[in-house]
Amino acid sequence: MTGEAAGGRRRGAAPRAPGRAPRGGQAALLRRTRWRVAARAALLVTAVMGLLASAAYVTARRIVYAELRRRLELAAVHGGSDPDGDDRIAYELRSLPAGDPDPDGEGFFVRNDGTAGPTAFLRLEAPDQPAQWMAMPVAADLDTLRAFLAILGGLAVAGGLVALPAGYLLAGEALRPLDLAVRTRSEFVALASHRLRTPLSVIRTSADLALAGAGLDAPEALQTIREQTERMEGLAARLSALARVETRPAGPPSTLDLAAAAVAAVRGLGPAAAQAHVDLRCEPEPSRPVLVVAEPSDVDDALGSIVENAVQFTPAAGTVRVACGSSASWGWVEVRDEGPGIDPDDVLDLTRPFFQGRRARGGLGLGLAIAAAAVARARGRLEFEPGPEGRGATVRLLLPLARGARLRGTDAWGPPGEGRDG
Repeated sequence: MTGEAAGGRRRGAAPRAPGRAPRGGQAALLRRTRWRVAARAALLVTAVMGLLASAAYVTARRIVYAELRRRLELAAVHGGSDPDGDDRIAYELRSLPAGDPDPDGEGFFVRNDGTAGPTAFLRLEAPDQPAQWMAMPVAADLDTLRAFLAILGGLAVAGGLVALPAGYLLAGEALRPLDLAVRTRSEFVALASHRLRTPLSVIRTSADLALAGAGLDAPEALQTIREQTERMEGLAARLSALARVETRPAGPPSTLDLAAAAVAAVRGLGPAAAQAHVDLRCEPEPSRPVLVVAEPSDVDDALGSIVENAVQFTPAAGTVRVACGSSASWGWVEVRDEGPGIDPDDVLDLTRPFFQGRRARGGLGLGLAIAAAAVARARGRLEFEPGPEGRGATVRLLLPLARGARLRGTDAWGPPGEGRDG
């Protein structure tokens, strides 16, 4: 459920999310899921860093071996002395036993040569002479290479250890919307069950009293049962409307006349308003089309829910005024009622299912929730504004204007606080 609400001149505020933390099995499941995600993320990070470390070690080993070979080749050219004049490096010529393997097949290899330790060998080619090998101890070079490998391995392990708590935190952020949706849905089911429990309890009590002959005759019991059944049917219809709006597949947006839709909503709810002795009118009548981009079903659901909600909370002999117009980039419809008004502290919660506010009496608390879902699908906005002196309220629906309507300019009068640029 999404929608944008504003109290007074505030714009763009999102409905407040339920504040209760998850409990019991849901909290344990959330923790287990976060740790599973974190563990897999840590293993993945360790594996990736291990592969990078392996590639870095292989590259470093090739560079070190290439340098050792270069030094041996230069030493051979300089008659067995170090080309850089370092007397600490001992070079010597050796004759290896016949058939001694050459691992690389390129006349150069490194092996552990008994008491001499790790040694690099380079074959010297001489015509008509036995093969000789220039040898050089390389223990220090290999120790440096092994230290580099240890550092890389430590970095890979450290990366995995750091990724574990980081993955837990990030998994919590990623799962937060899902957790909120589950908690919101659980709260929704609990509230719906509570709303159904009351009429069911009244029906059962009426039937029991009528059967027992305890002060309630059959016609009175049947009348009560009928009233409560109609109440449950109304709740079921509103719940079905909310589910339909939230789950209906999105169709291609089309251009429609918002002014005509507002007039149709007023005409459609005119009989219900007359029955409630409420004066429902378009004031002033739209003077020209207001072309917006939206699905007609979304606009009908939103306008119908907003106007019906205004009629329901307006007392007898009151008036509900519907106005329509446009600004630079928005088409808008305002619905002003003379009901109990909106408490400023309730503005951010008005689109929550079953929320009615501190001043509301009666109703189901689903009308604005349905409107908010429909408006969100149409990429529009809902804004709320308390009436003067705390009486009545204004609900403003804004939908994006069609491109051609934007080019034609704006009405001379726009929604309060909206301005010319939308």
